[in-house]
Formats: sequence, C-alpha cells, structure tokens
Amino acid sequence: PLFTMGKAQVGGSNRQGWCVVFCLFVSWFLWVGLLKSLGVMLPTLQEQFTAQTWLIGWMISIINGVINVSGLFARPLEVMFGSRTVVTVAGFLVGVSMIIASFSTSVEMLTLTLALIAGPSLSVVNILSRSLMGRHFTTHYATANGIGTSGASVGLITVAPFTQLLLNTYGWRGTFLILGGFGLHLGVCGALLQSPPTDETKKNGEYQSLGPDIDEAPVINSPSAEETGNSKLSSRLITFKEAICAQMSHFGFSVCLRVPFWITTVIFCYSSFCGVQWYIYYISQAEAKGFSPYDAVTFTTAAGVGNLLIKILSGPIVDRGLLKLRPAIVLTIMLSSSALLITPLVNSYWLMMANASIFYGAFGAVVSLNDLYTRELLGTDLLACAFAWMELVKYF
Repeated sequence: PLFTMGKAQVGGSNRQGWCVVFCLFVSWFLWVGLLKSLGVMLPTLQEQFTAQTWLIGWMISIINGVINVSGLFARPLEVMFGSRTVVTVAGFLVGVSMIIASFSTSVEMLTLTLALIAGPSLSVVNILSRSLMGRHFTTHYATANGIGTSGASVGLITVAPFTQLLLNTYGWRGTFLILGGFGLHLGVCGALLQSPPTDETKKNGEYQSLGPDIDEAPVINSPSAEETGNSKLSSRLITFKEAICAQMSHFGFSVCLRVPFWITTVIFCYSSFCGVQWYIYYISQAEAKGFSPYDAVTFTTAAGVGNLLIKILSGPIVDRGLLKLRPAIVLTIMLSSSALLITPLVNSYWLMMANASIFYGAFGAVVSLNDLYTRELLGTDLLACAFAWMELVKYF
C-alpha cells in the first residue's frame, strides 16, 4: 500500500472505515439524487396531479426541511439501538419510501411519504455516517471525508440525466420504483458497519460501585407504612425525572453552549446558504446573460465536476501537511467568495464554466473541511450532536 489510512493500511484491516466512507458516499448521493430527481419530475408531477408549480415546489422544500430538522434524533437512536441497526433500518426505509411513493394518488400522499419516511431516514444515516467516520479515522481523515462527501457531486452530475431517461422510458411511477431500488442499497451499506467504542460505551462497560459496604451501612429504624409509601412515590418520581434527563441529554443540547460549536456552525451555515442560493439562481442568471438553457445546464455540470475534483484533491493536501487545516479553510472560503463576487462580470462561455467550477468546487471543500474542523474543536463523541444542531440552525 502507498499510504496508511486510519489505524490500518488501505486495503488492509481498516475495512470498517471504508464501509463508513461508502455509506456516507451513498447517503449524500441519495440525498442530492432525491431532490434533483424531484426537480426533474416537477413538470410531469404537475401534469399528473393537476397541481400548480408552487405546490410541487413546496413539496420539495418540505422534504428538504424535514431532512435538516430530523437529524436531532440521530444521537438518541444511536444510543438506544446502536449505529449499525439504526443506519441499516433507516437505509432500507429510504428505498421503501420511494417505492411507496410510486403508488401515490395525490400530492399530499407523495409529500407525506417522502417527508415522513425518506427525509428523517436520510438525515439520520448522513449524520451517523459522518460521526462514525470521525471515530474510525485517526489519520487521513480529510481524504476519507472528501471521498465520502463526493457522493453529492456524483449525484449532481449523474442523477438529472438518468432521471430524465427513466422518466421518458418508464414514466414517473417506474422512475420512483427504480430509484427506490437504488435506495435499498443504503440499508446494505448500514449492515456492513460496526460501531467503534466511545468514551461513553467504555464507561458503560466498566464495573460501577453499587454503594457503601453493607457492613458500614448505618442502622436505622424501620419506617412506618405512610413513610414507606411516600418514599416509594418520591423514588419513582426521581427515577422518572432522571430517565427523562438522560434521554434529553442524548439530544446534545449542551454542545450549543460551547463557543467552538458556533465557530464551525457559522462557517457551515454561511457556506451552505451561499451554495443553495447559487444553485437556485445560477441557471436563470446565465439565461439572463444570453446563454441557452443547454449552456446553463452545462455550467452546472462543470460545477459538479469541479466540486468532485477539489473535494478529493483537498483531502490529501491537508492530510500530508502541504497545507494546514485552518489555512485551507480560509483559502477555500476566499476562493469561493471571489468567484461569487465576480460572477456578474463574467460573460464569456469558458469563463462562466471556469467560474462555476471554481465556486462550487471551493464551496464543497469548505463544507468537507468544516467536518474536520468540528472534530478538532469538539472531539469525536459530540460529532453526531454537533452535526444535527448545525443542520437545524442552517434551516432556520
């Protein structure tokens, strides 16, 4: 092997780490693929359900919103059932929801199916995969994260033409069935995972003291029946309160009280906001400059390629020390900001393509490197909570 990855060599015993990378890749691919395919099918769904454009658009927005909000349940579910079980079940639910969606008879049924099943499942799998990756890879984390998050880039490049091909061949119901078949593979990825030990699980595996020695216990008088009843009621209330507090602590609200969390959250939110706005308005801006719709789509495809290349290349550069993590984040932020700033001044075909590739590529690198920065500031055991709260803050 040419270099080591995590605790073991590439192709060696760190197969669990690579399973997590592949799981993250597939989850990003399906996340972007679901939203992109719905965008491609928008005119067909509008005609099928005799609905207005804004109604289908709201459906897509609701699904994306649920994905961002429902990540808060990732950590509690992981504590209760384990990462492997949660990711496996959620992965299969993604595919099942798309299959069920193919039988929809109204926009409401389609929205409820995808928003209540596919949305939370995608969010939980994505957050737990990113968290597991932070625990598995002690070295070359940037390279692994770049490969895993590149699933979004591949989805951006390939899903739109593939969905259009399926739509022309099998109709929208057949398209959902085939996409659901792809979604079921996420459950297979989850079945290959294995949760690494954390500080919390290590503590749970140790023997705990049960209290003072029986010989040293003080002798007390036997309580009356009334006192016994009151003590039992009080004990049950205390136990119930402790159980509620323990479950609430798994949501990780305490991470929001840490200053480092807000440092990474600001980077994540502002970068994501700029990326989403660019993705929404770039095609219309290109058409306003006189380019054809075909040229505008070509620009976004070039952006996806740039996103893929810069993500993958930035990982080894950071891992091998050619550029430190914080300077790399600053550089990619400045690069994406500069490309966005000069976009109104760019009017030629090749400059538009280069500008789109640089901006969207640097934007992807910022989001990917910010995961590394989050682990550096907060540690591995808080990653799932931190990622979930970041997604929620970004949504609002």
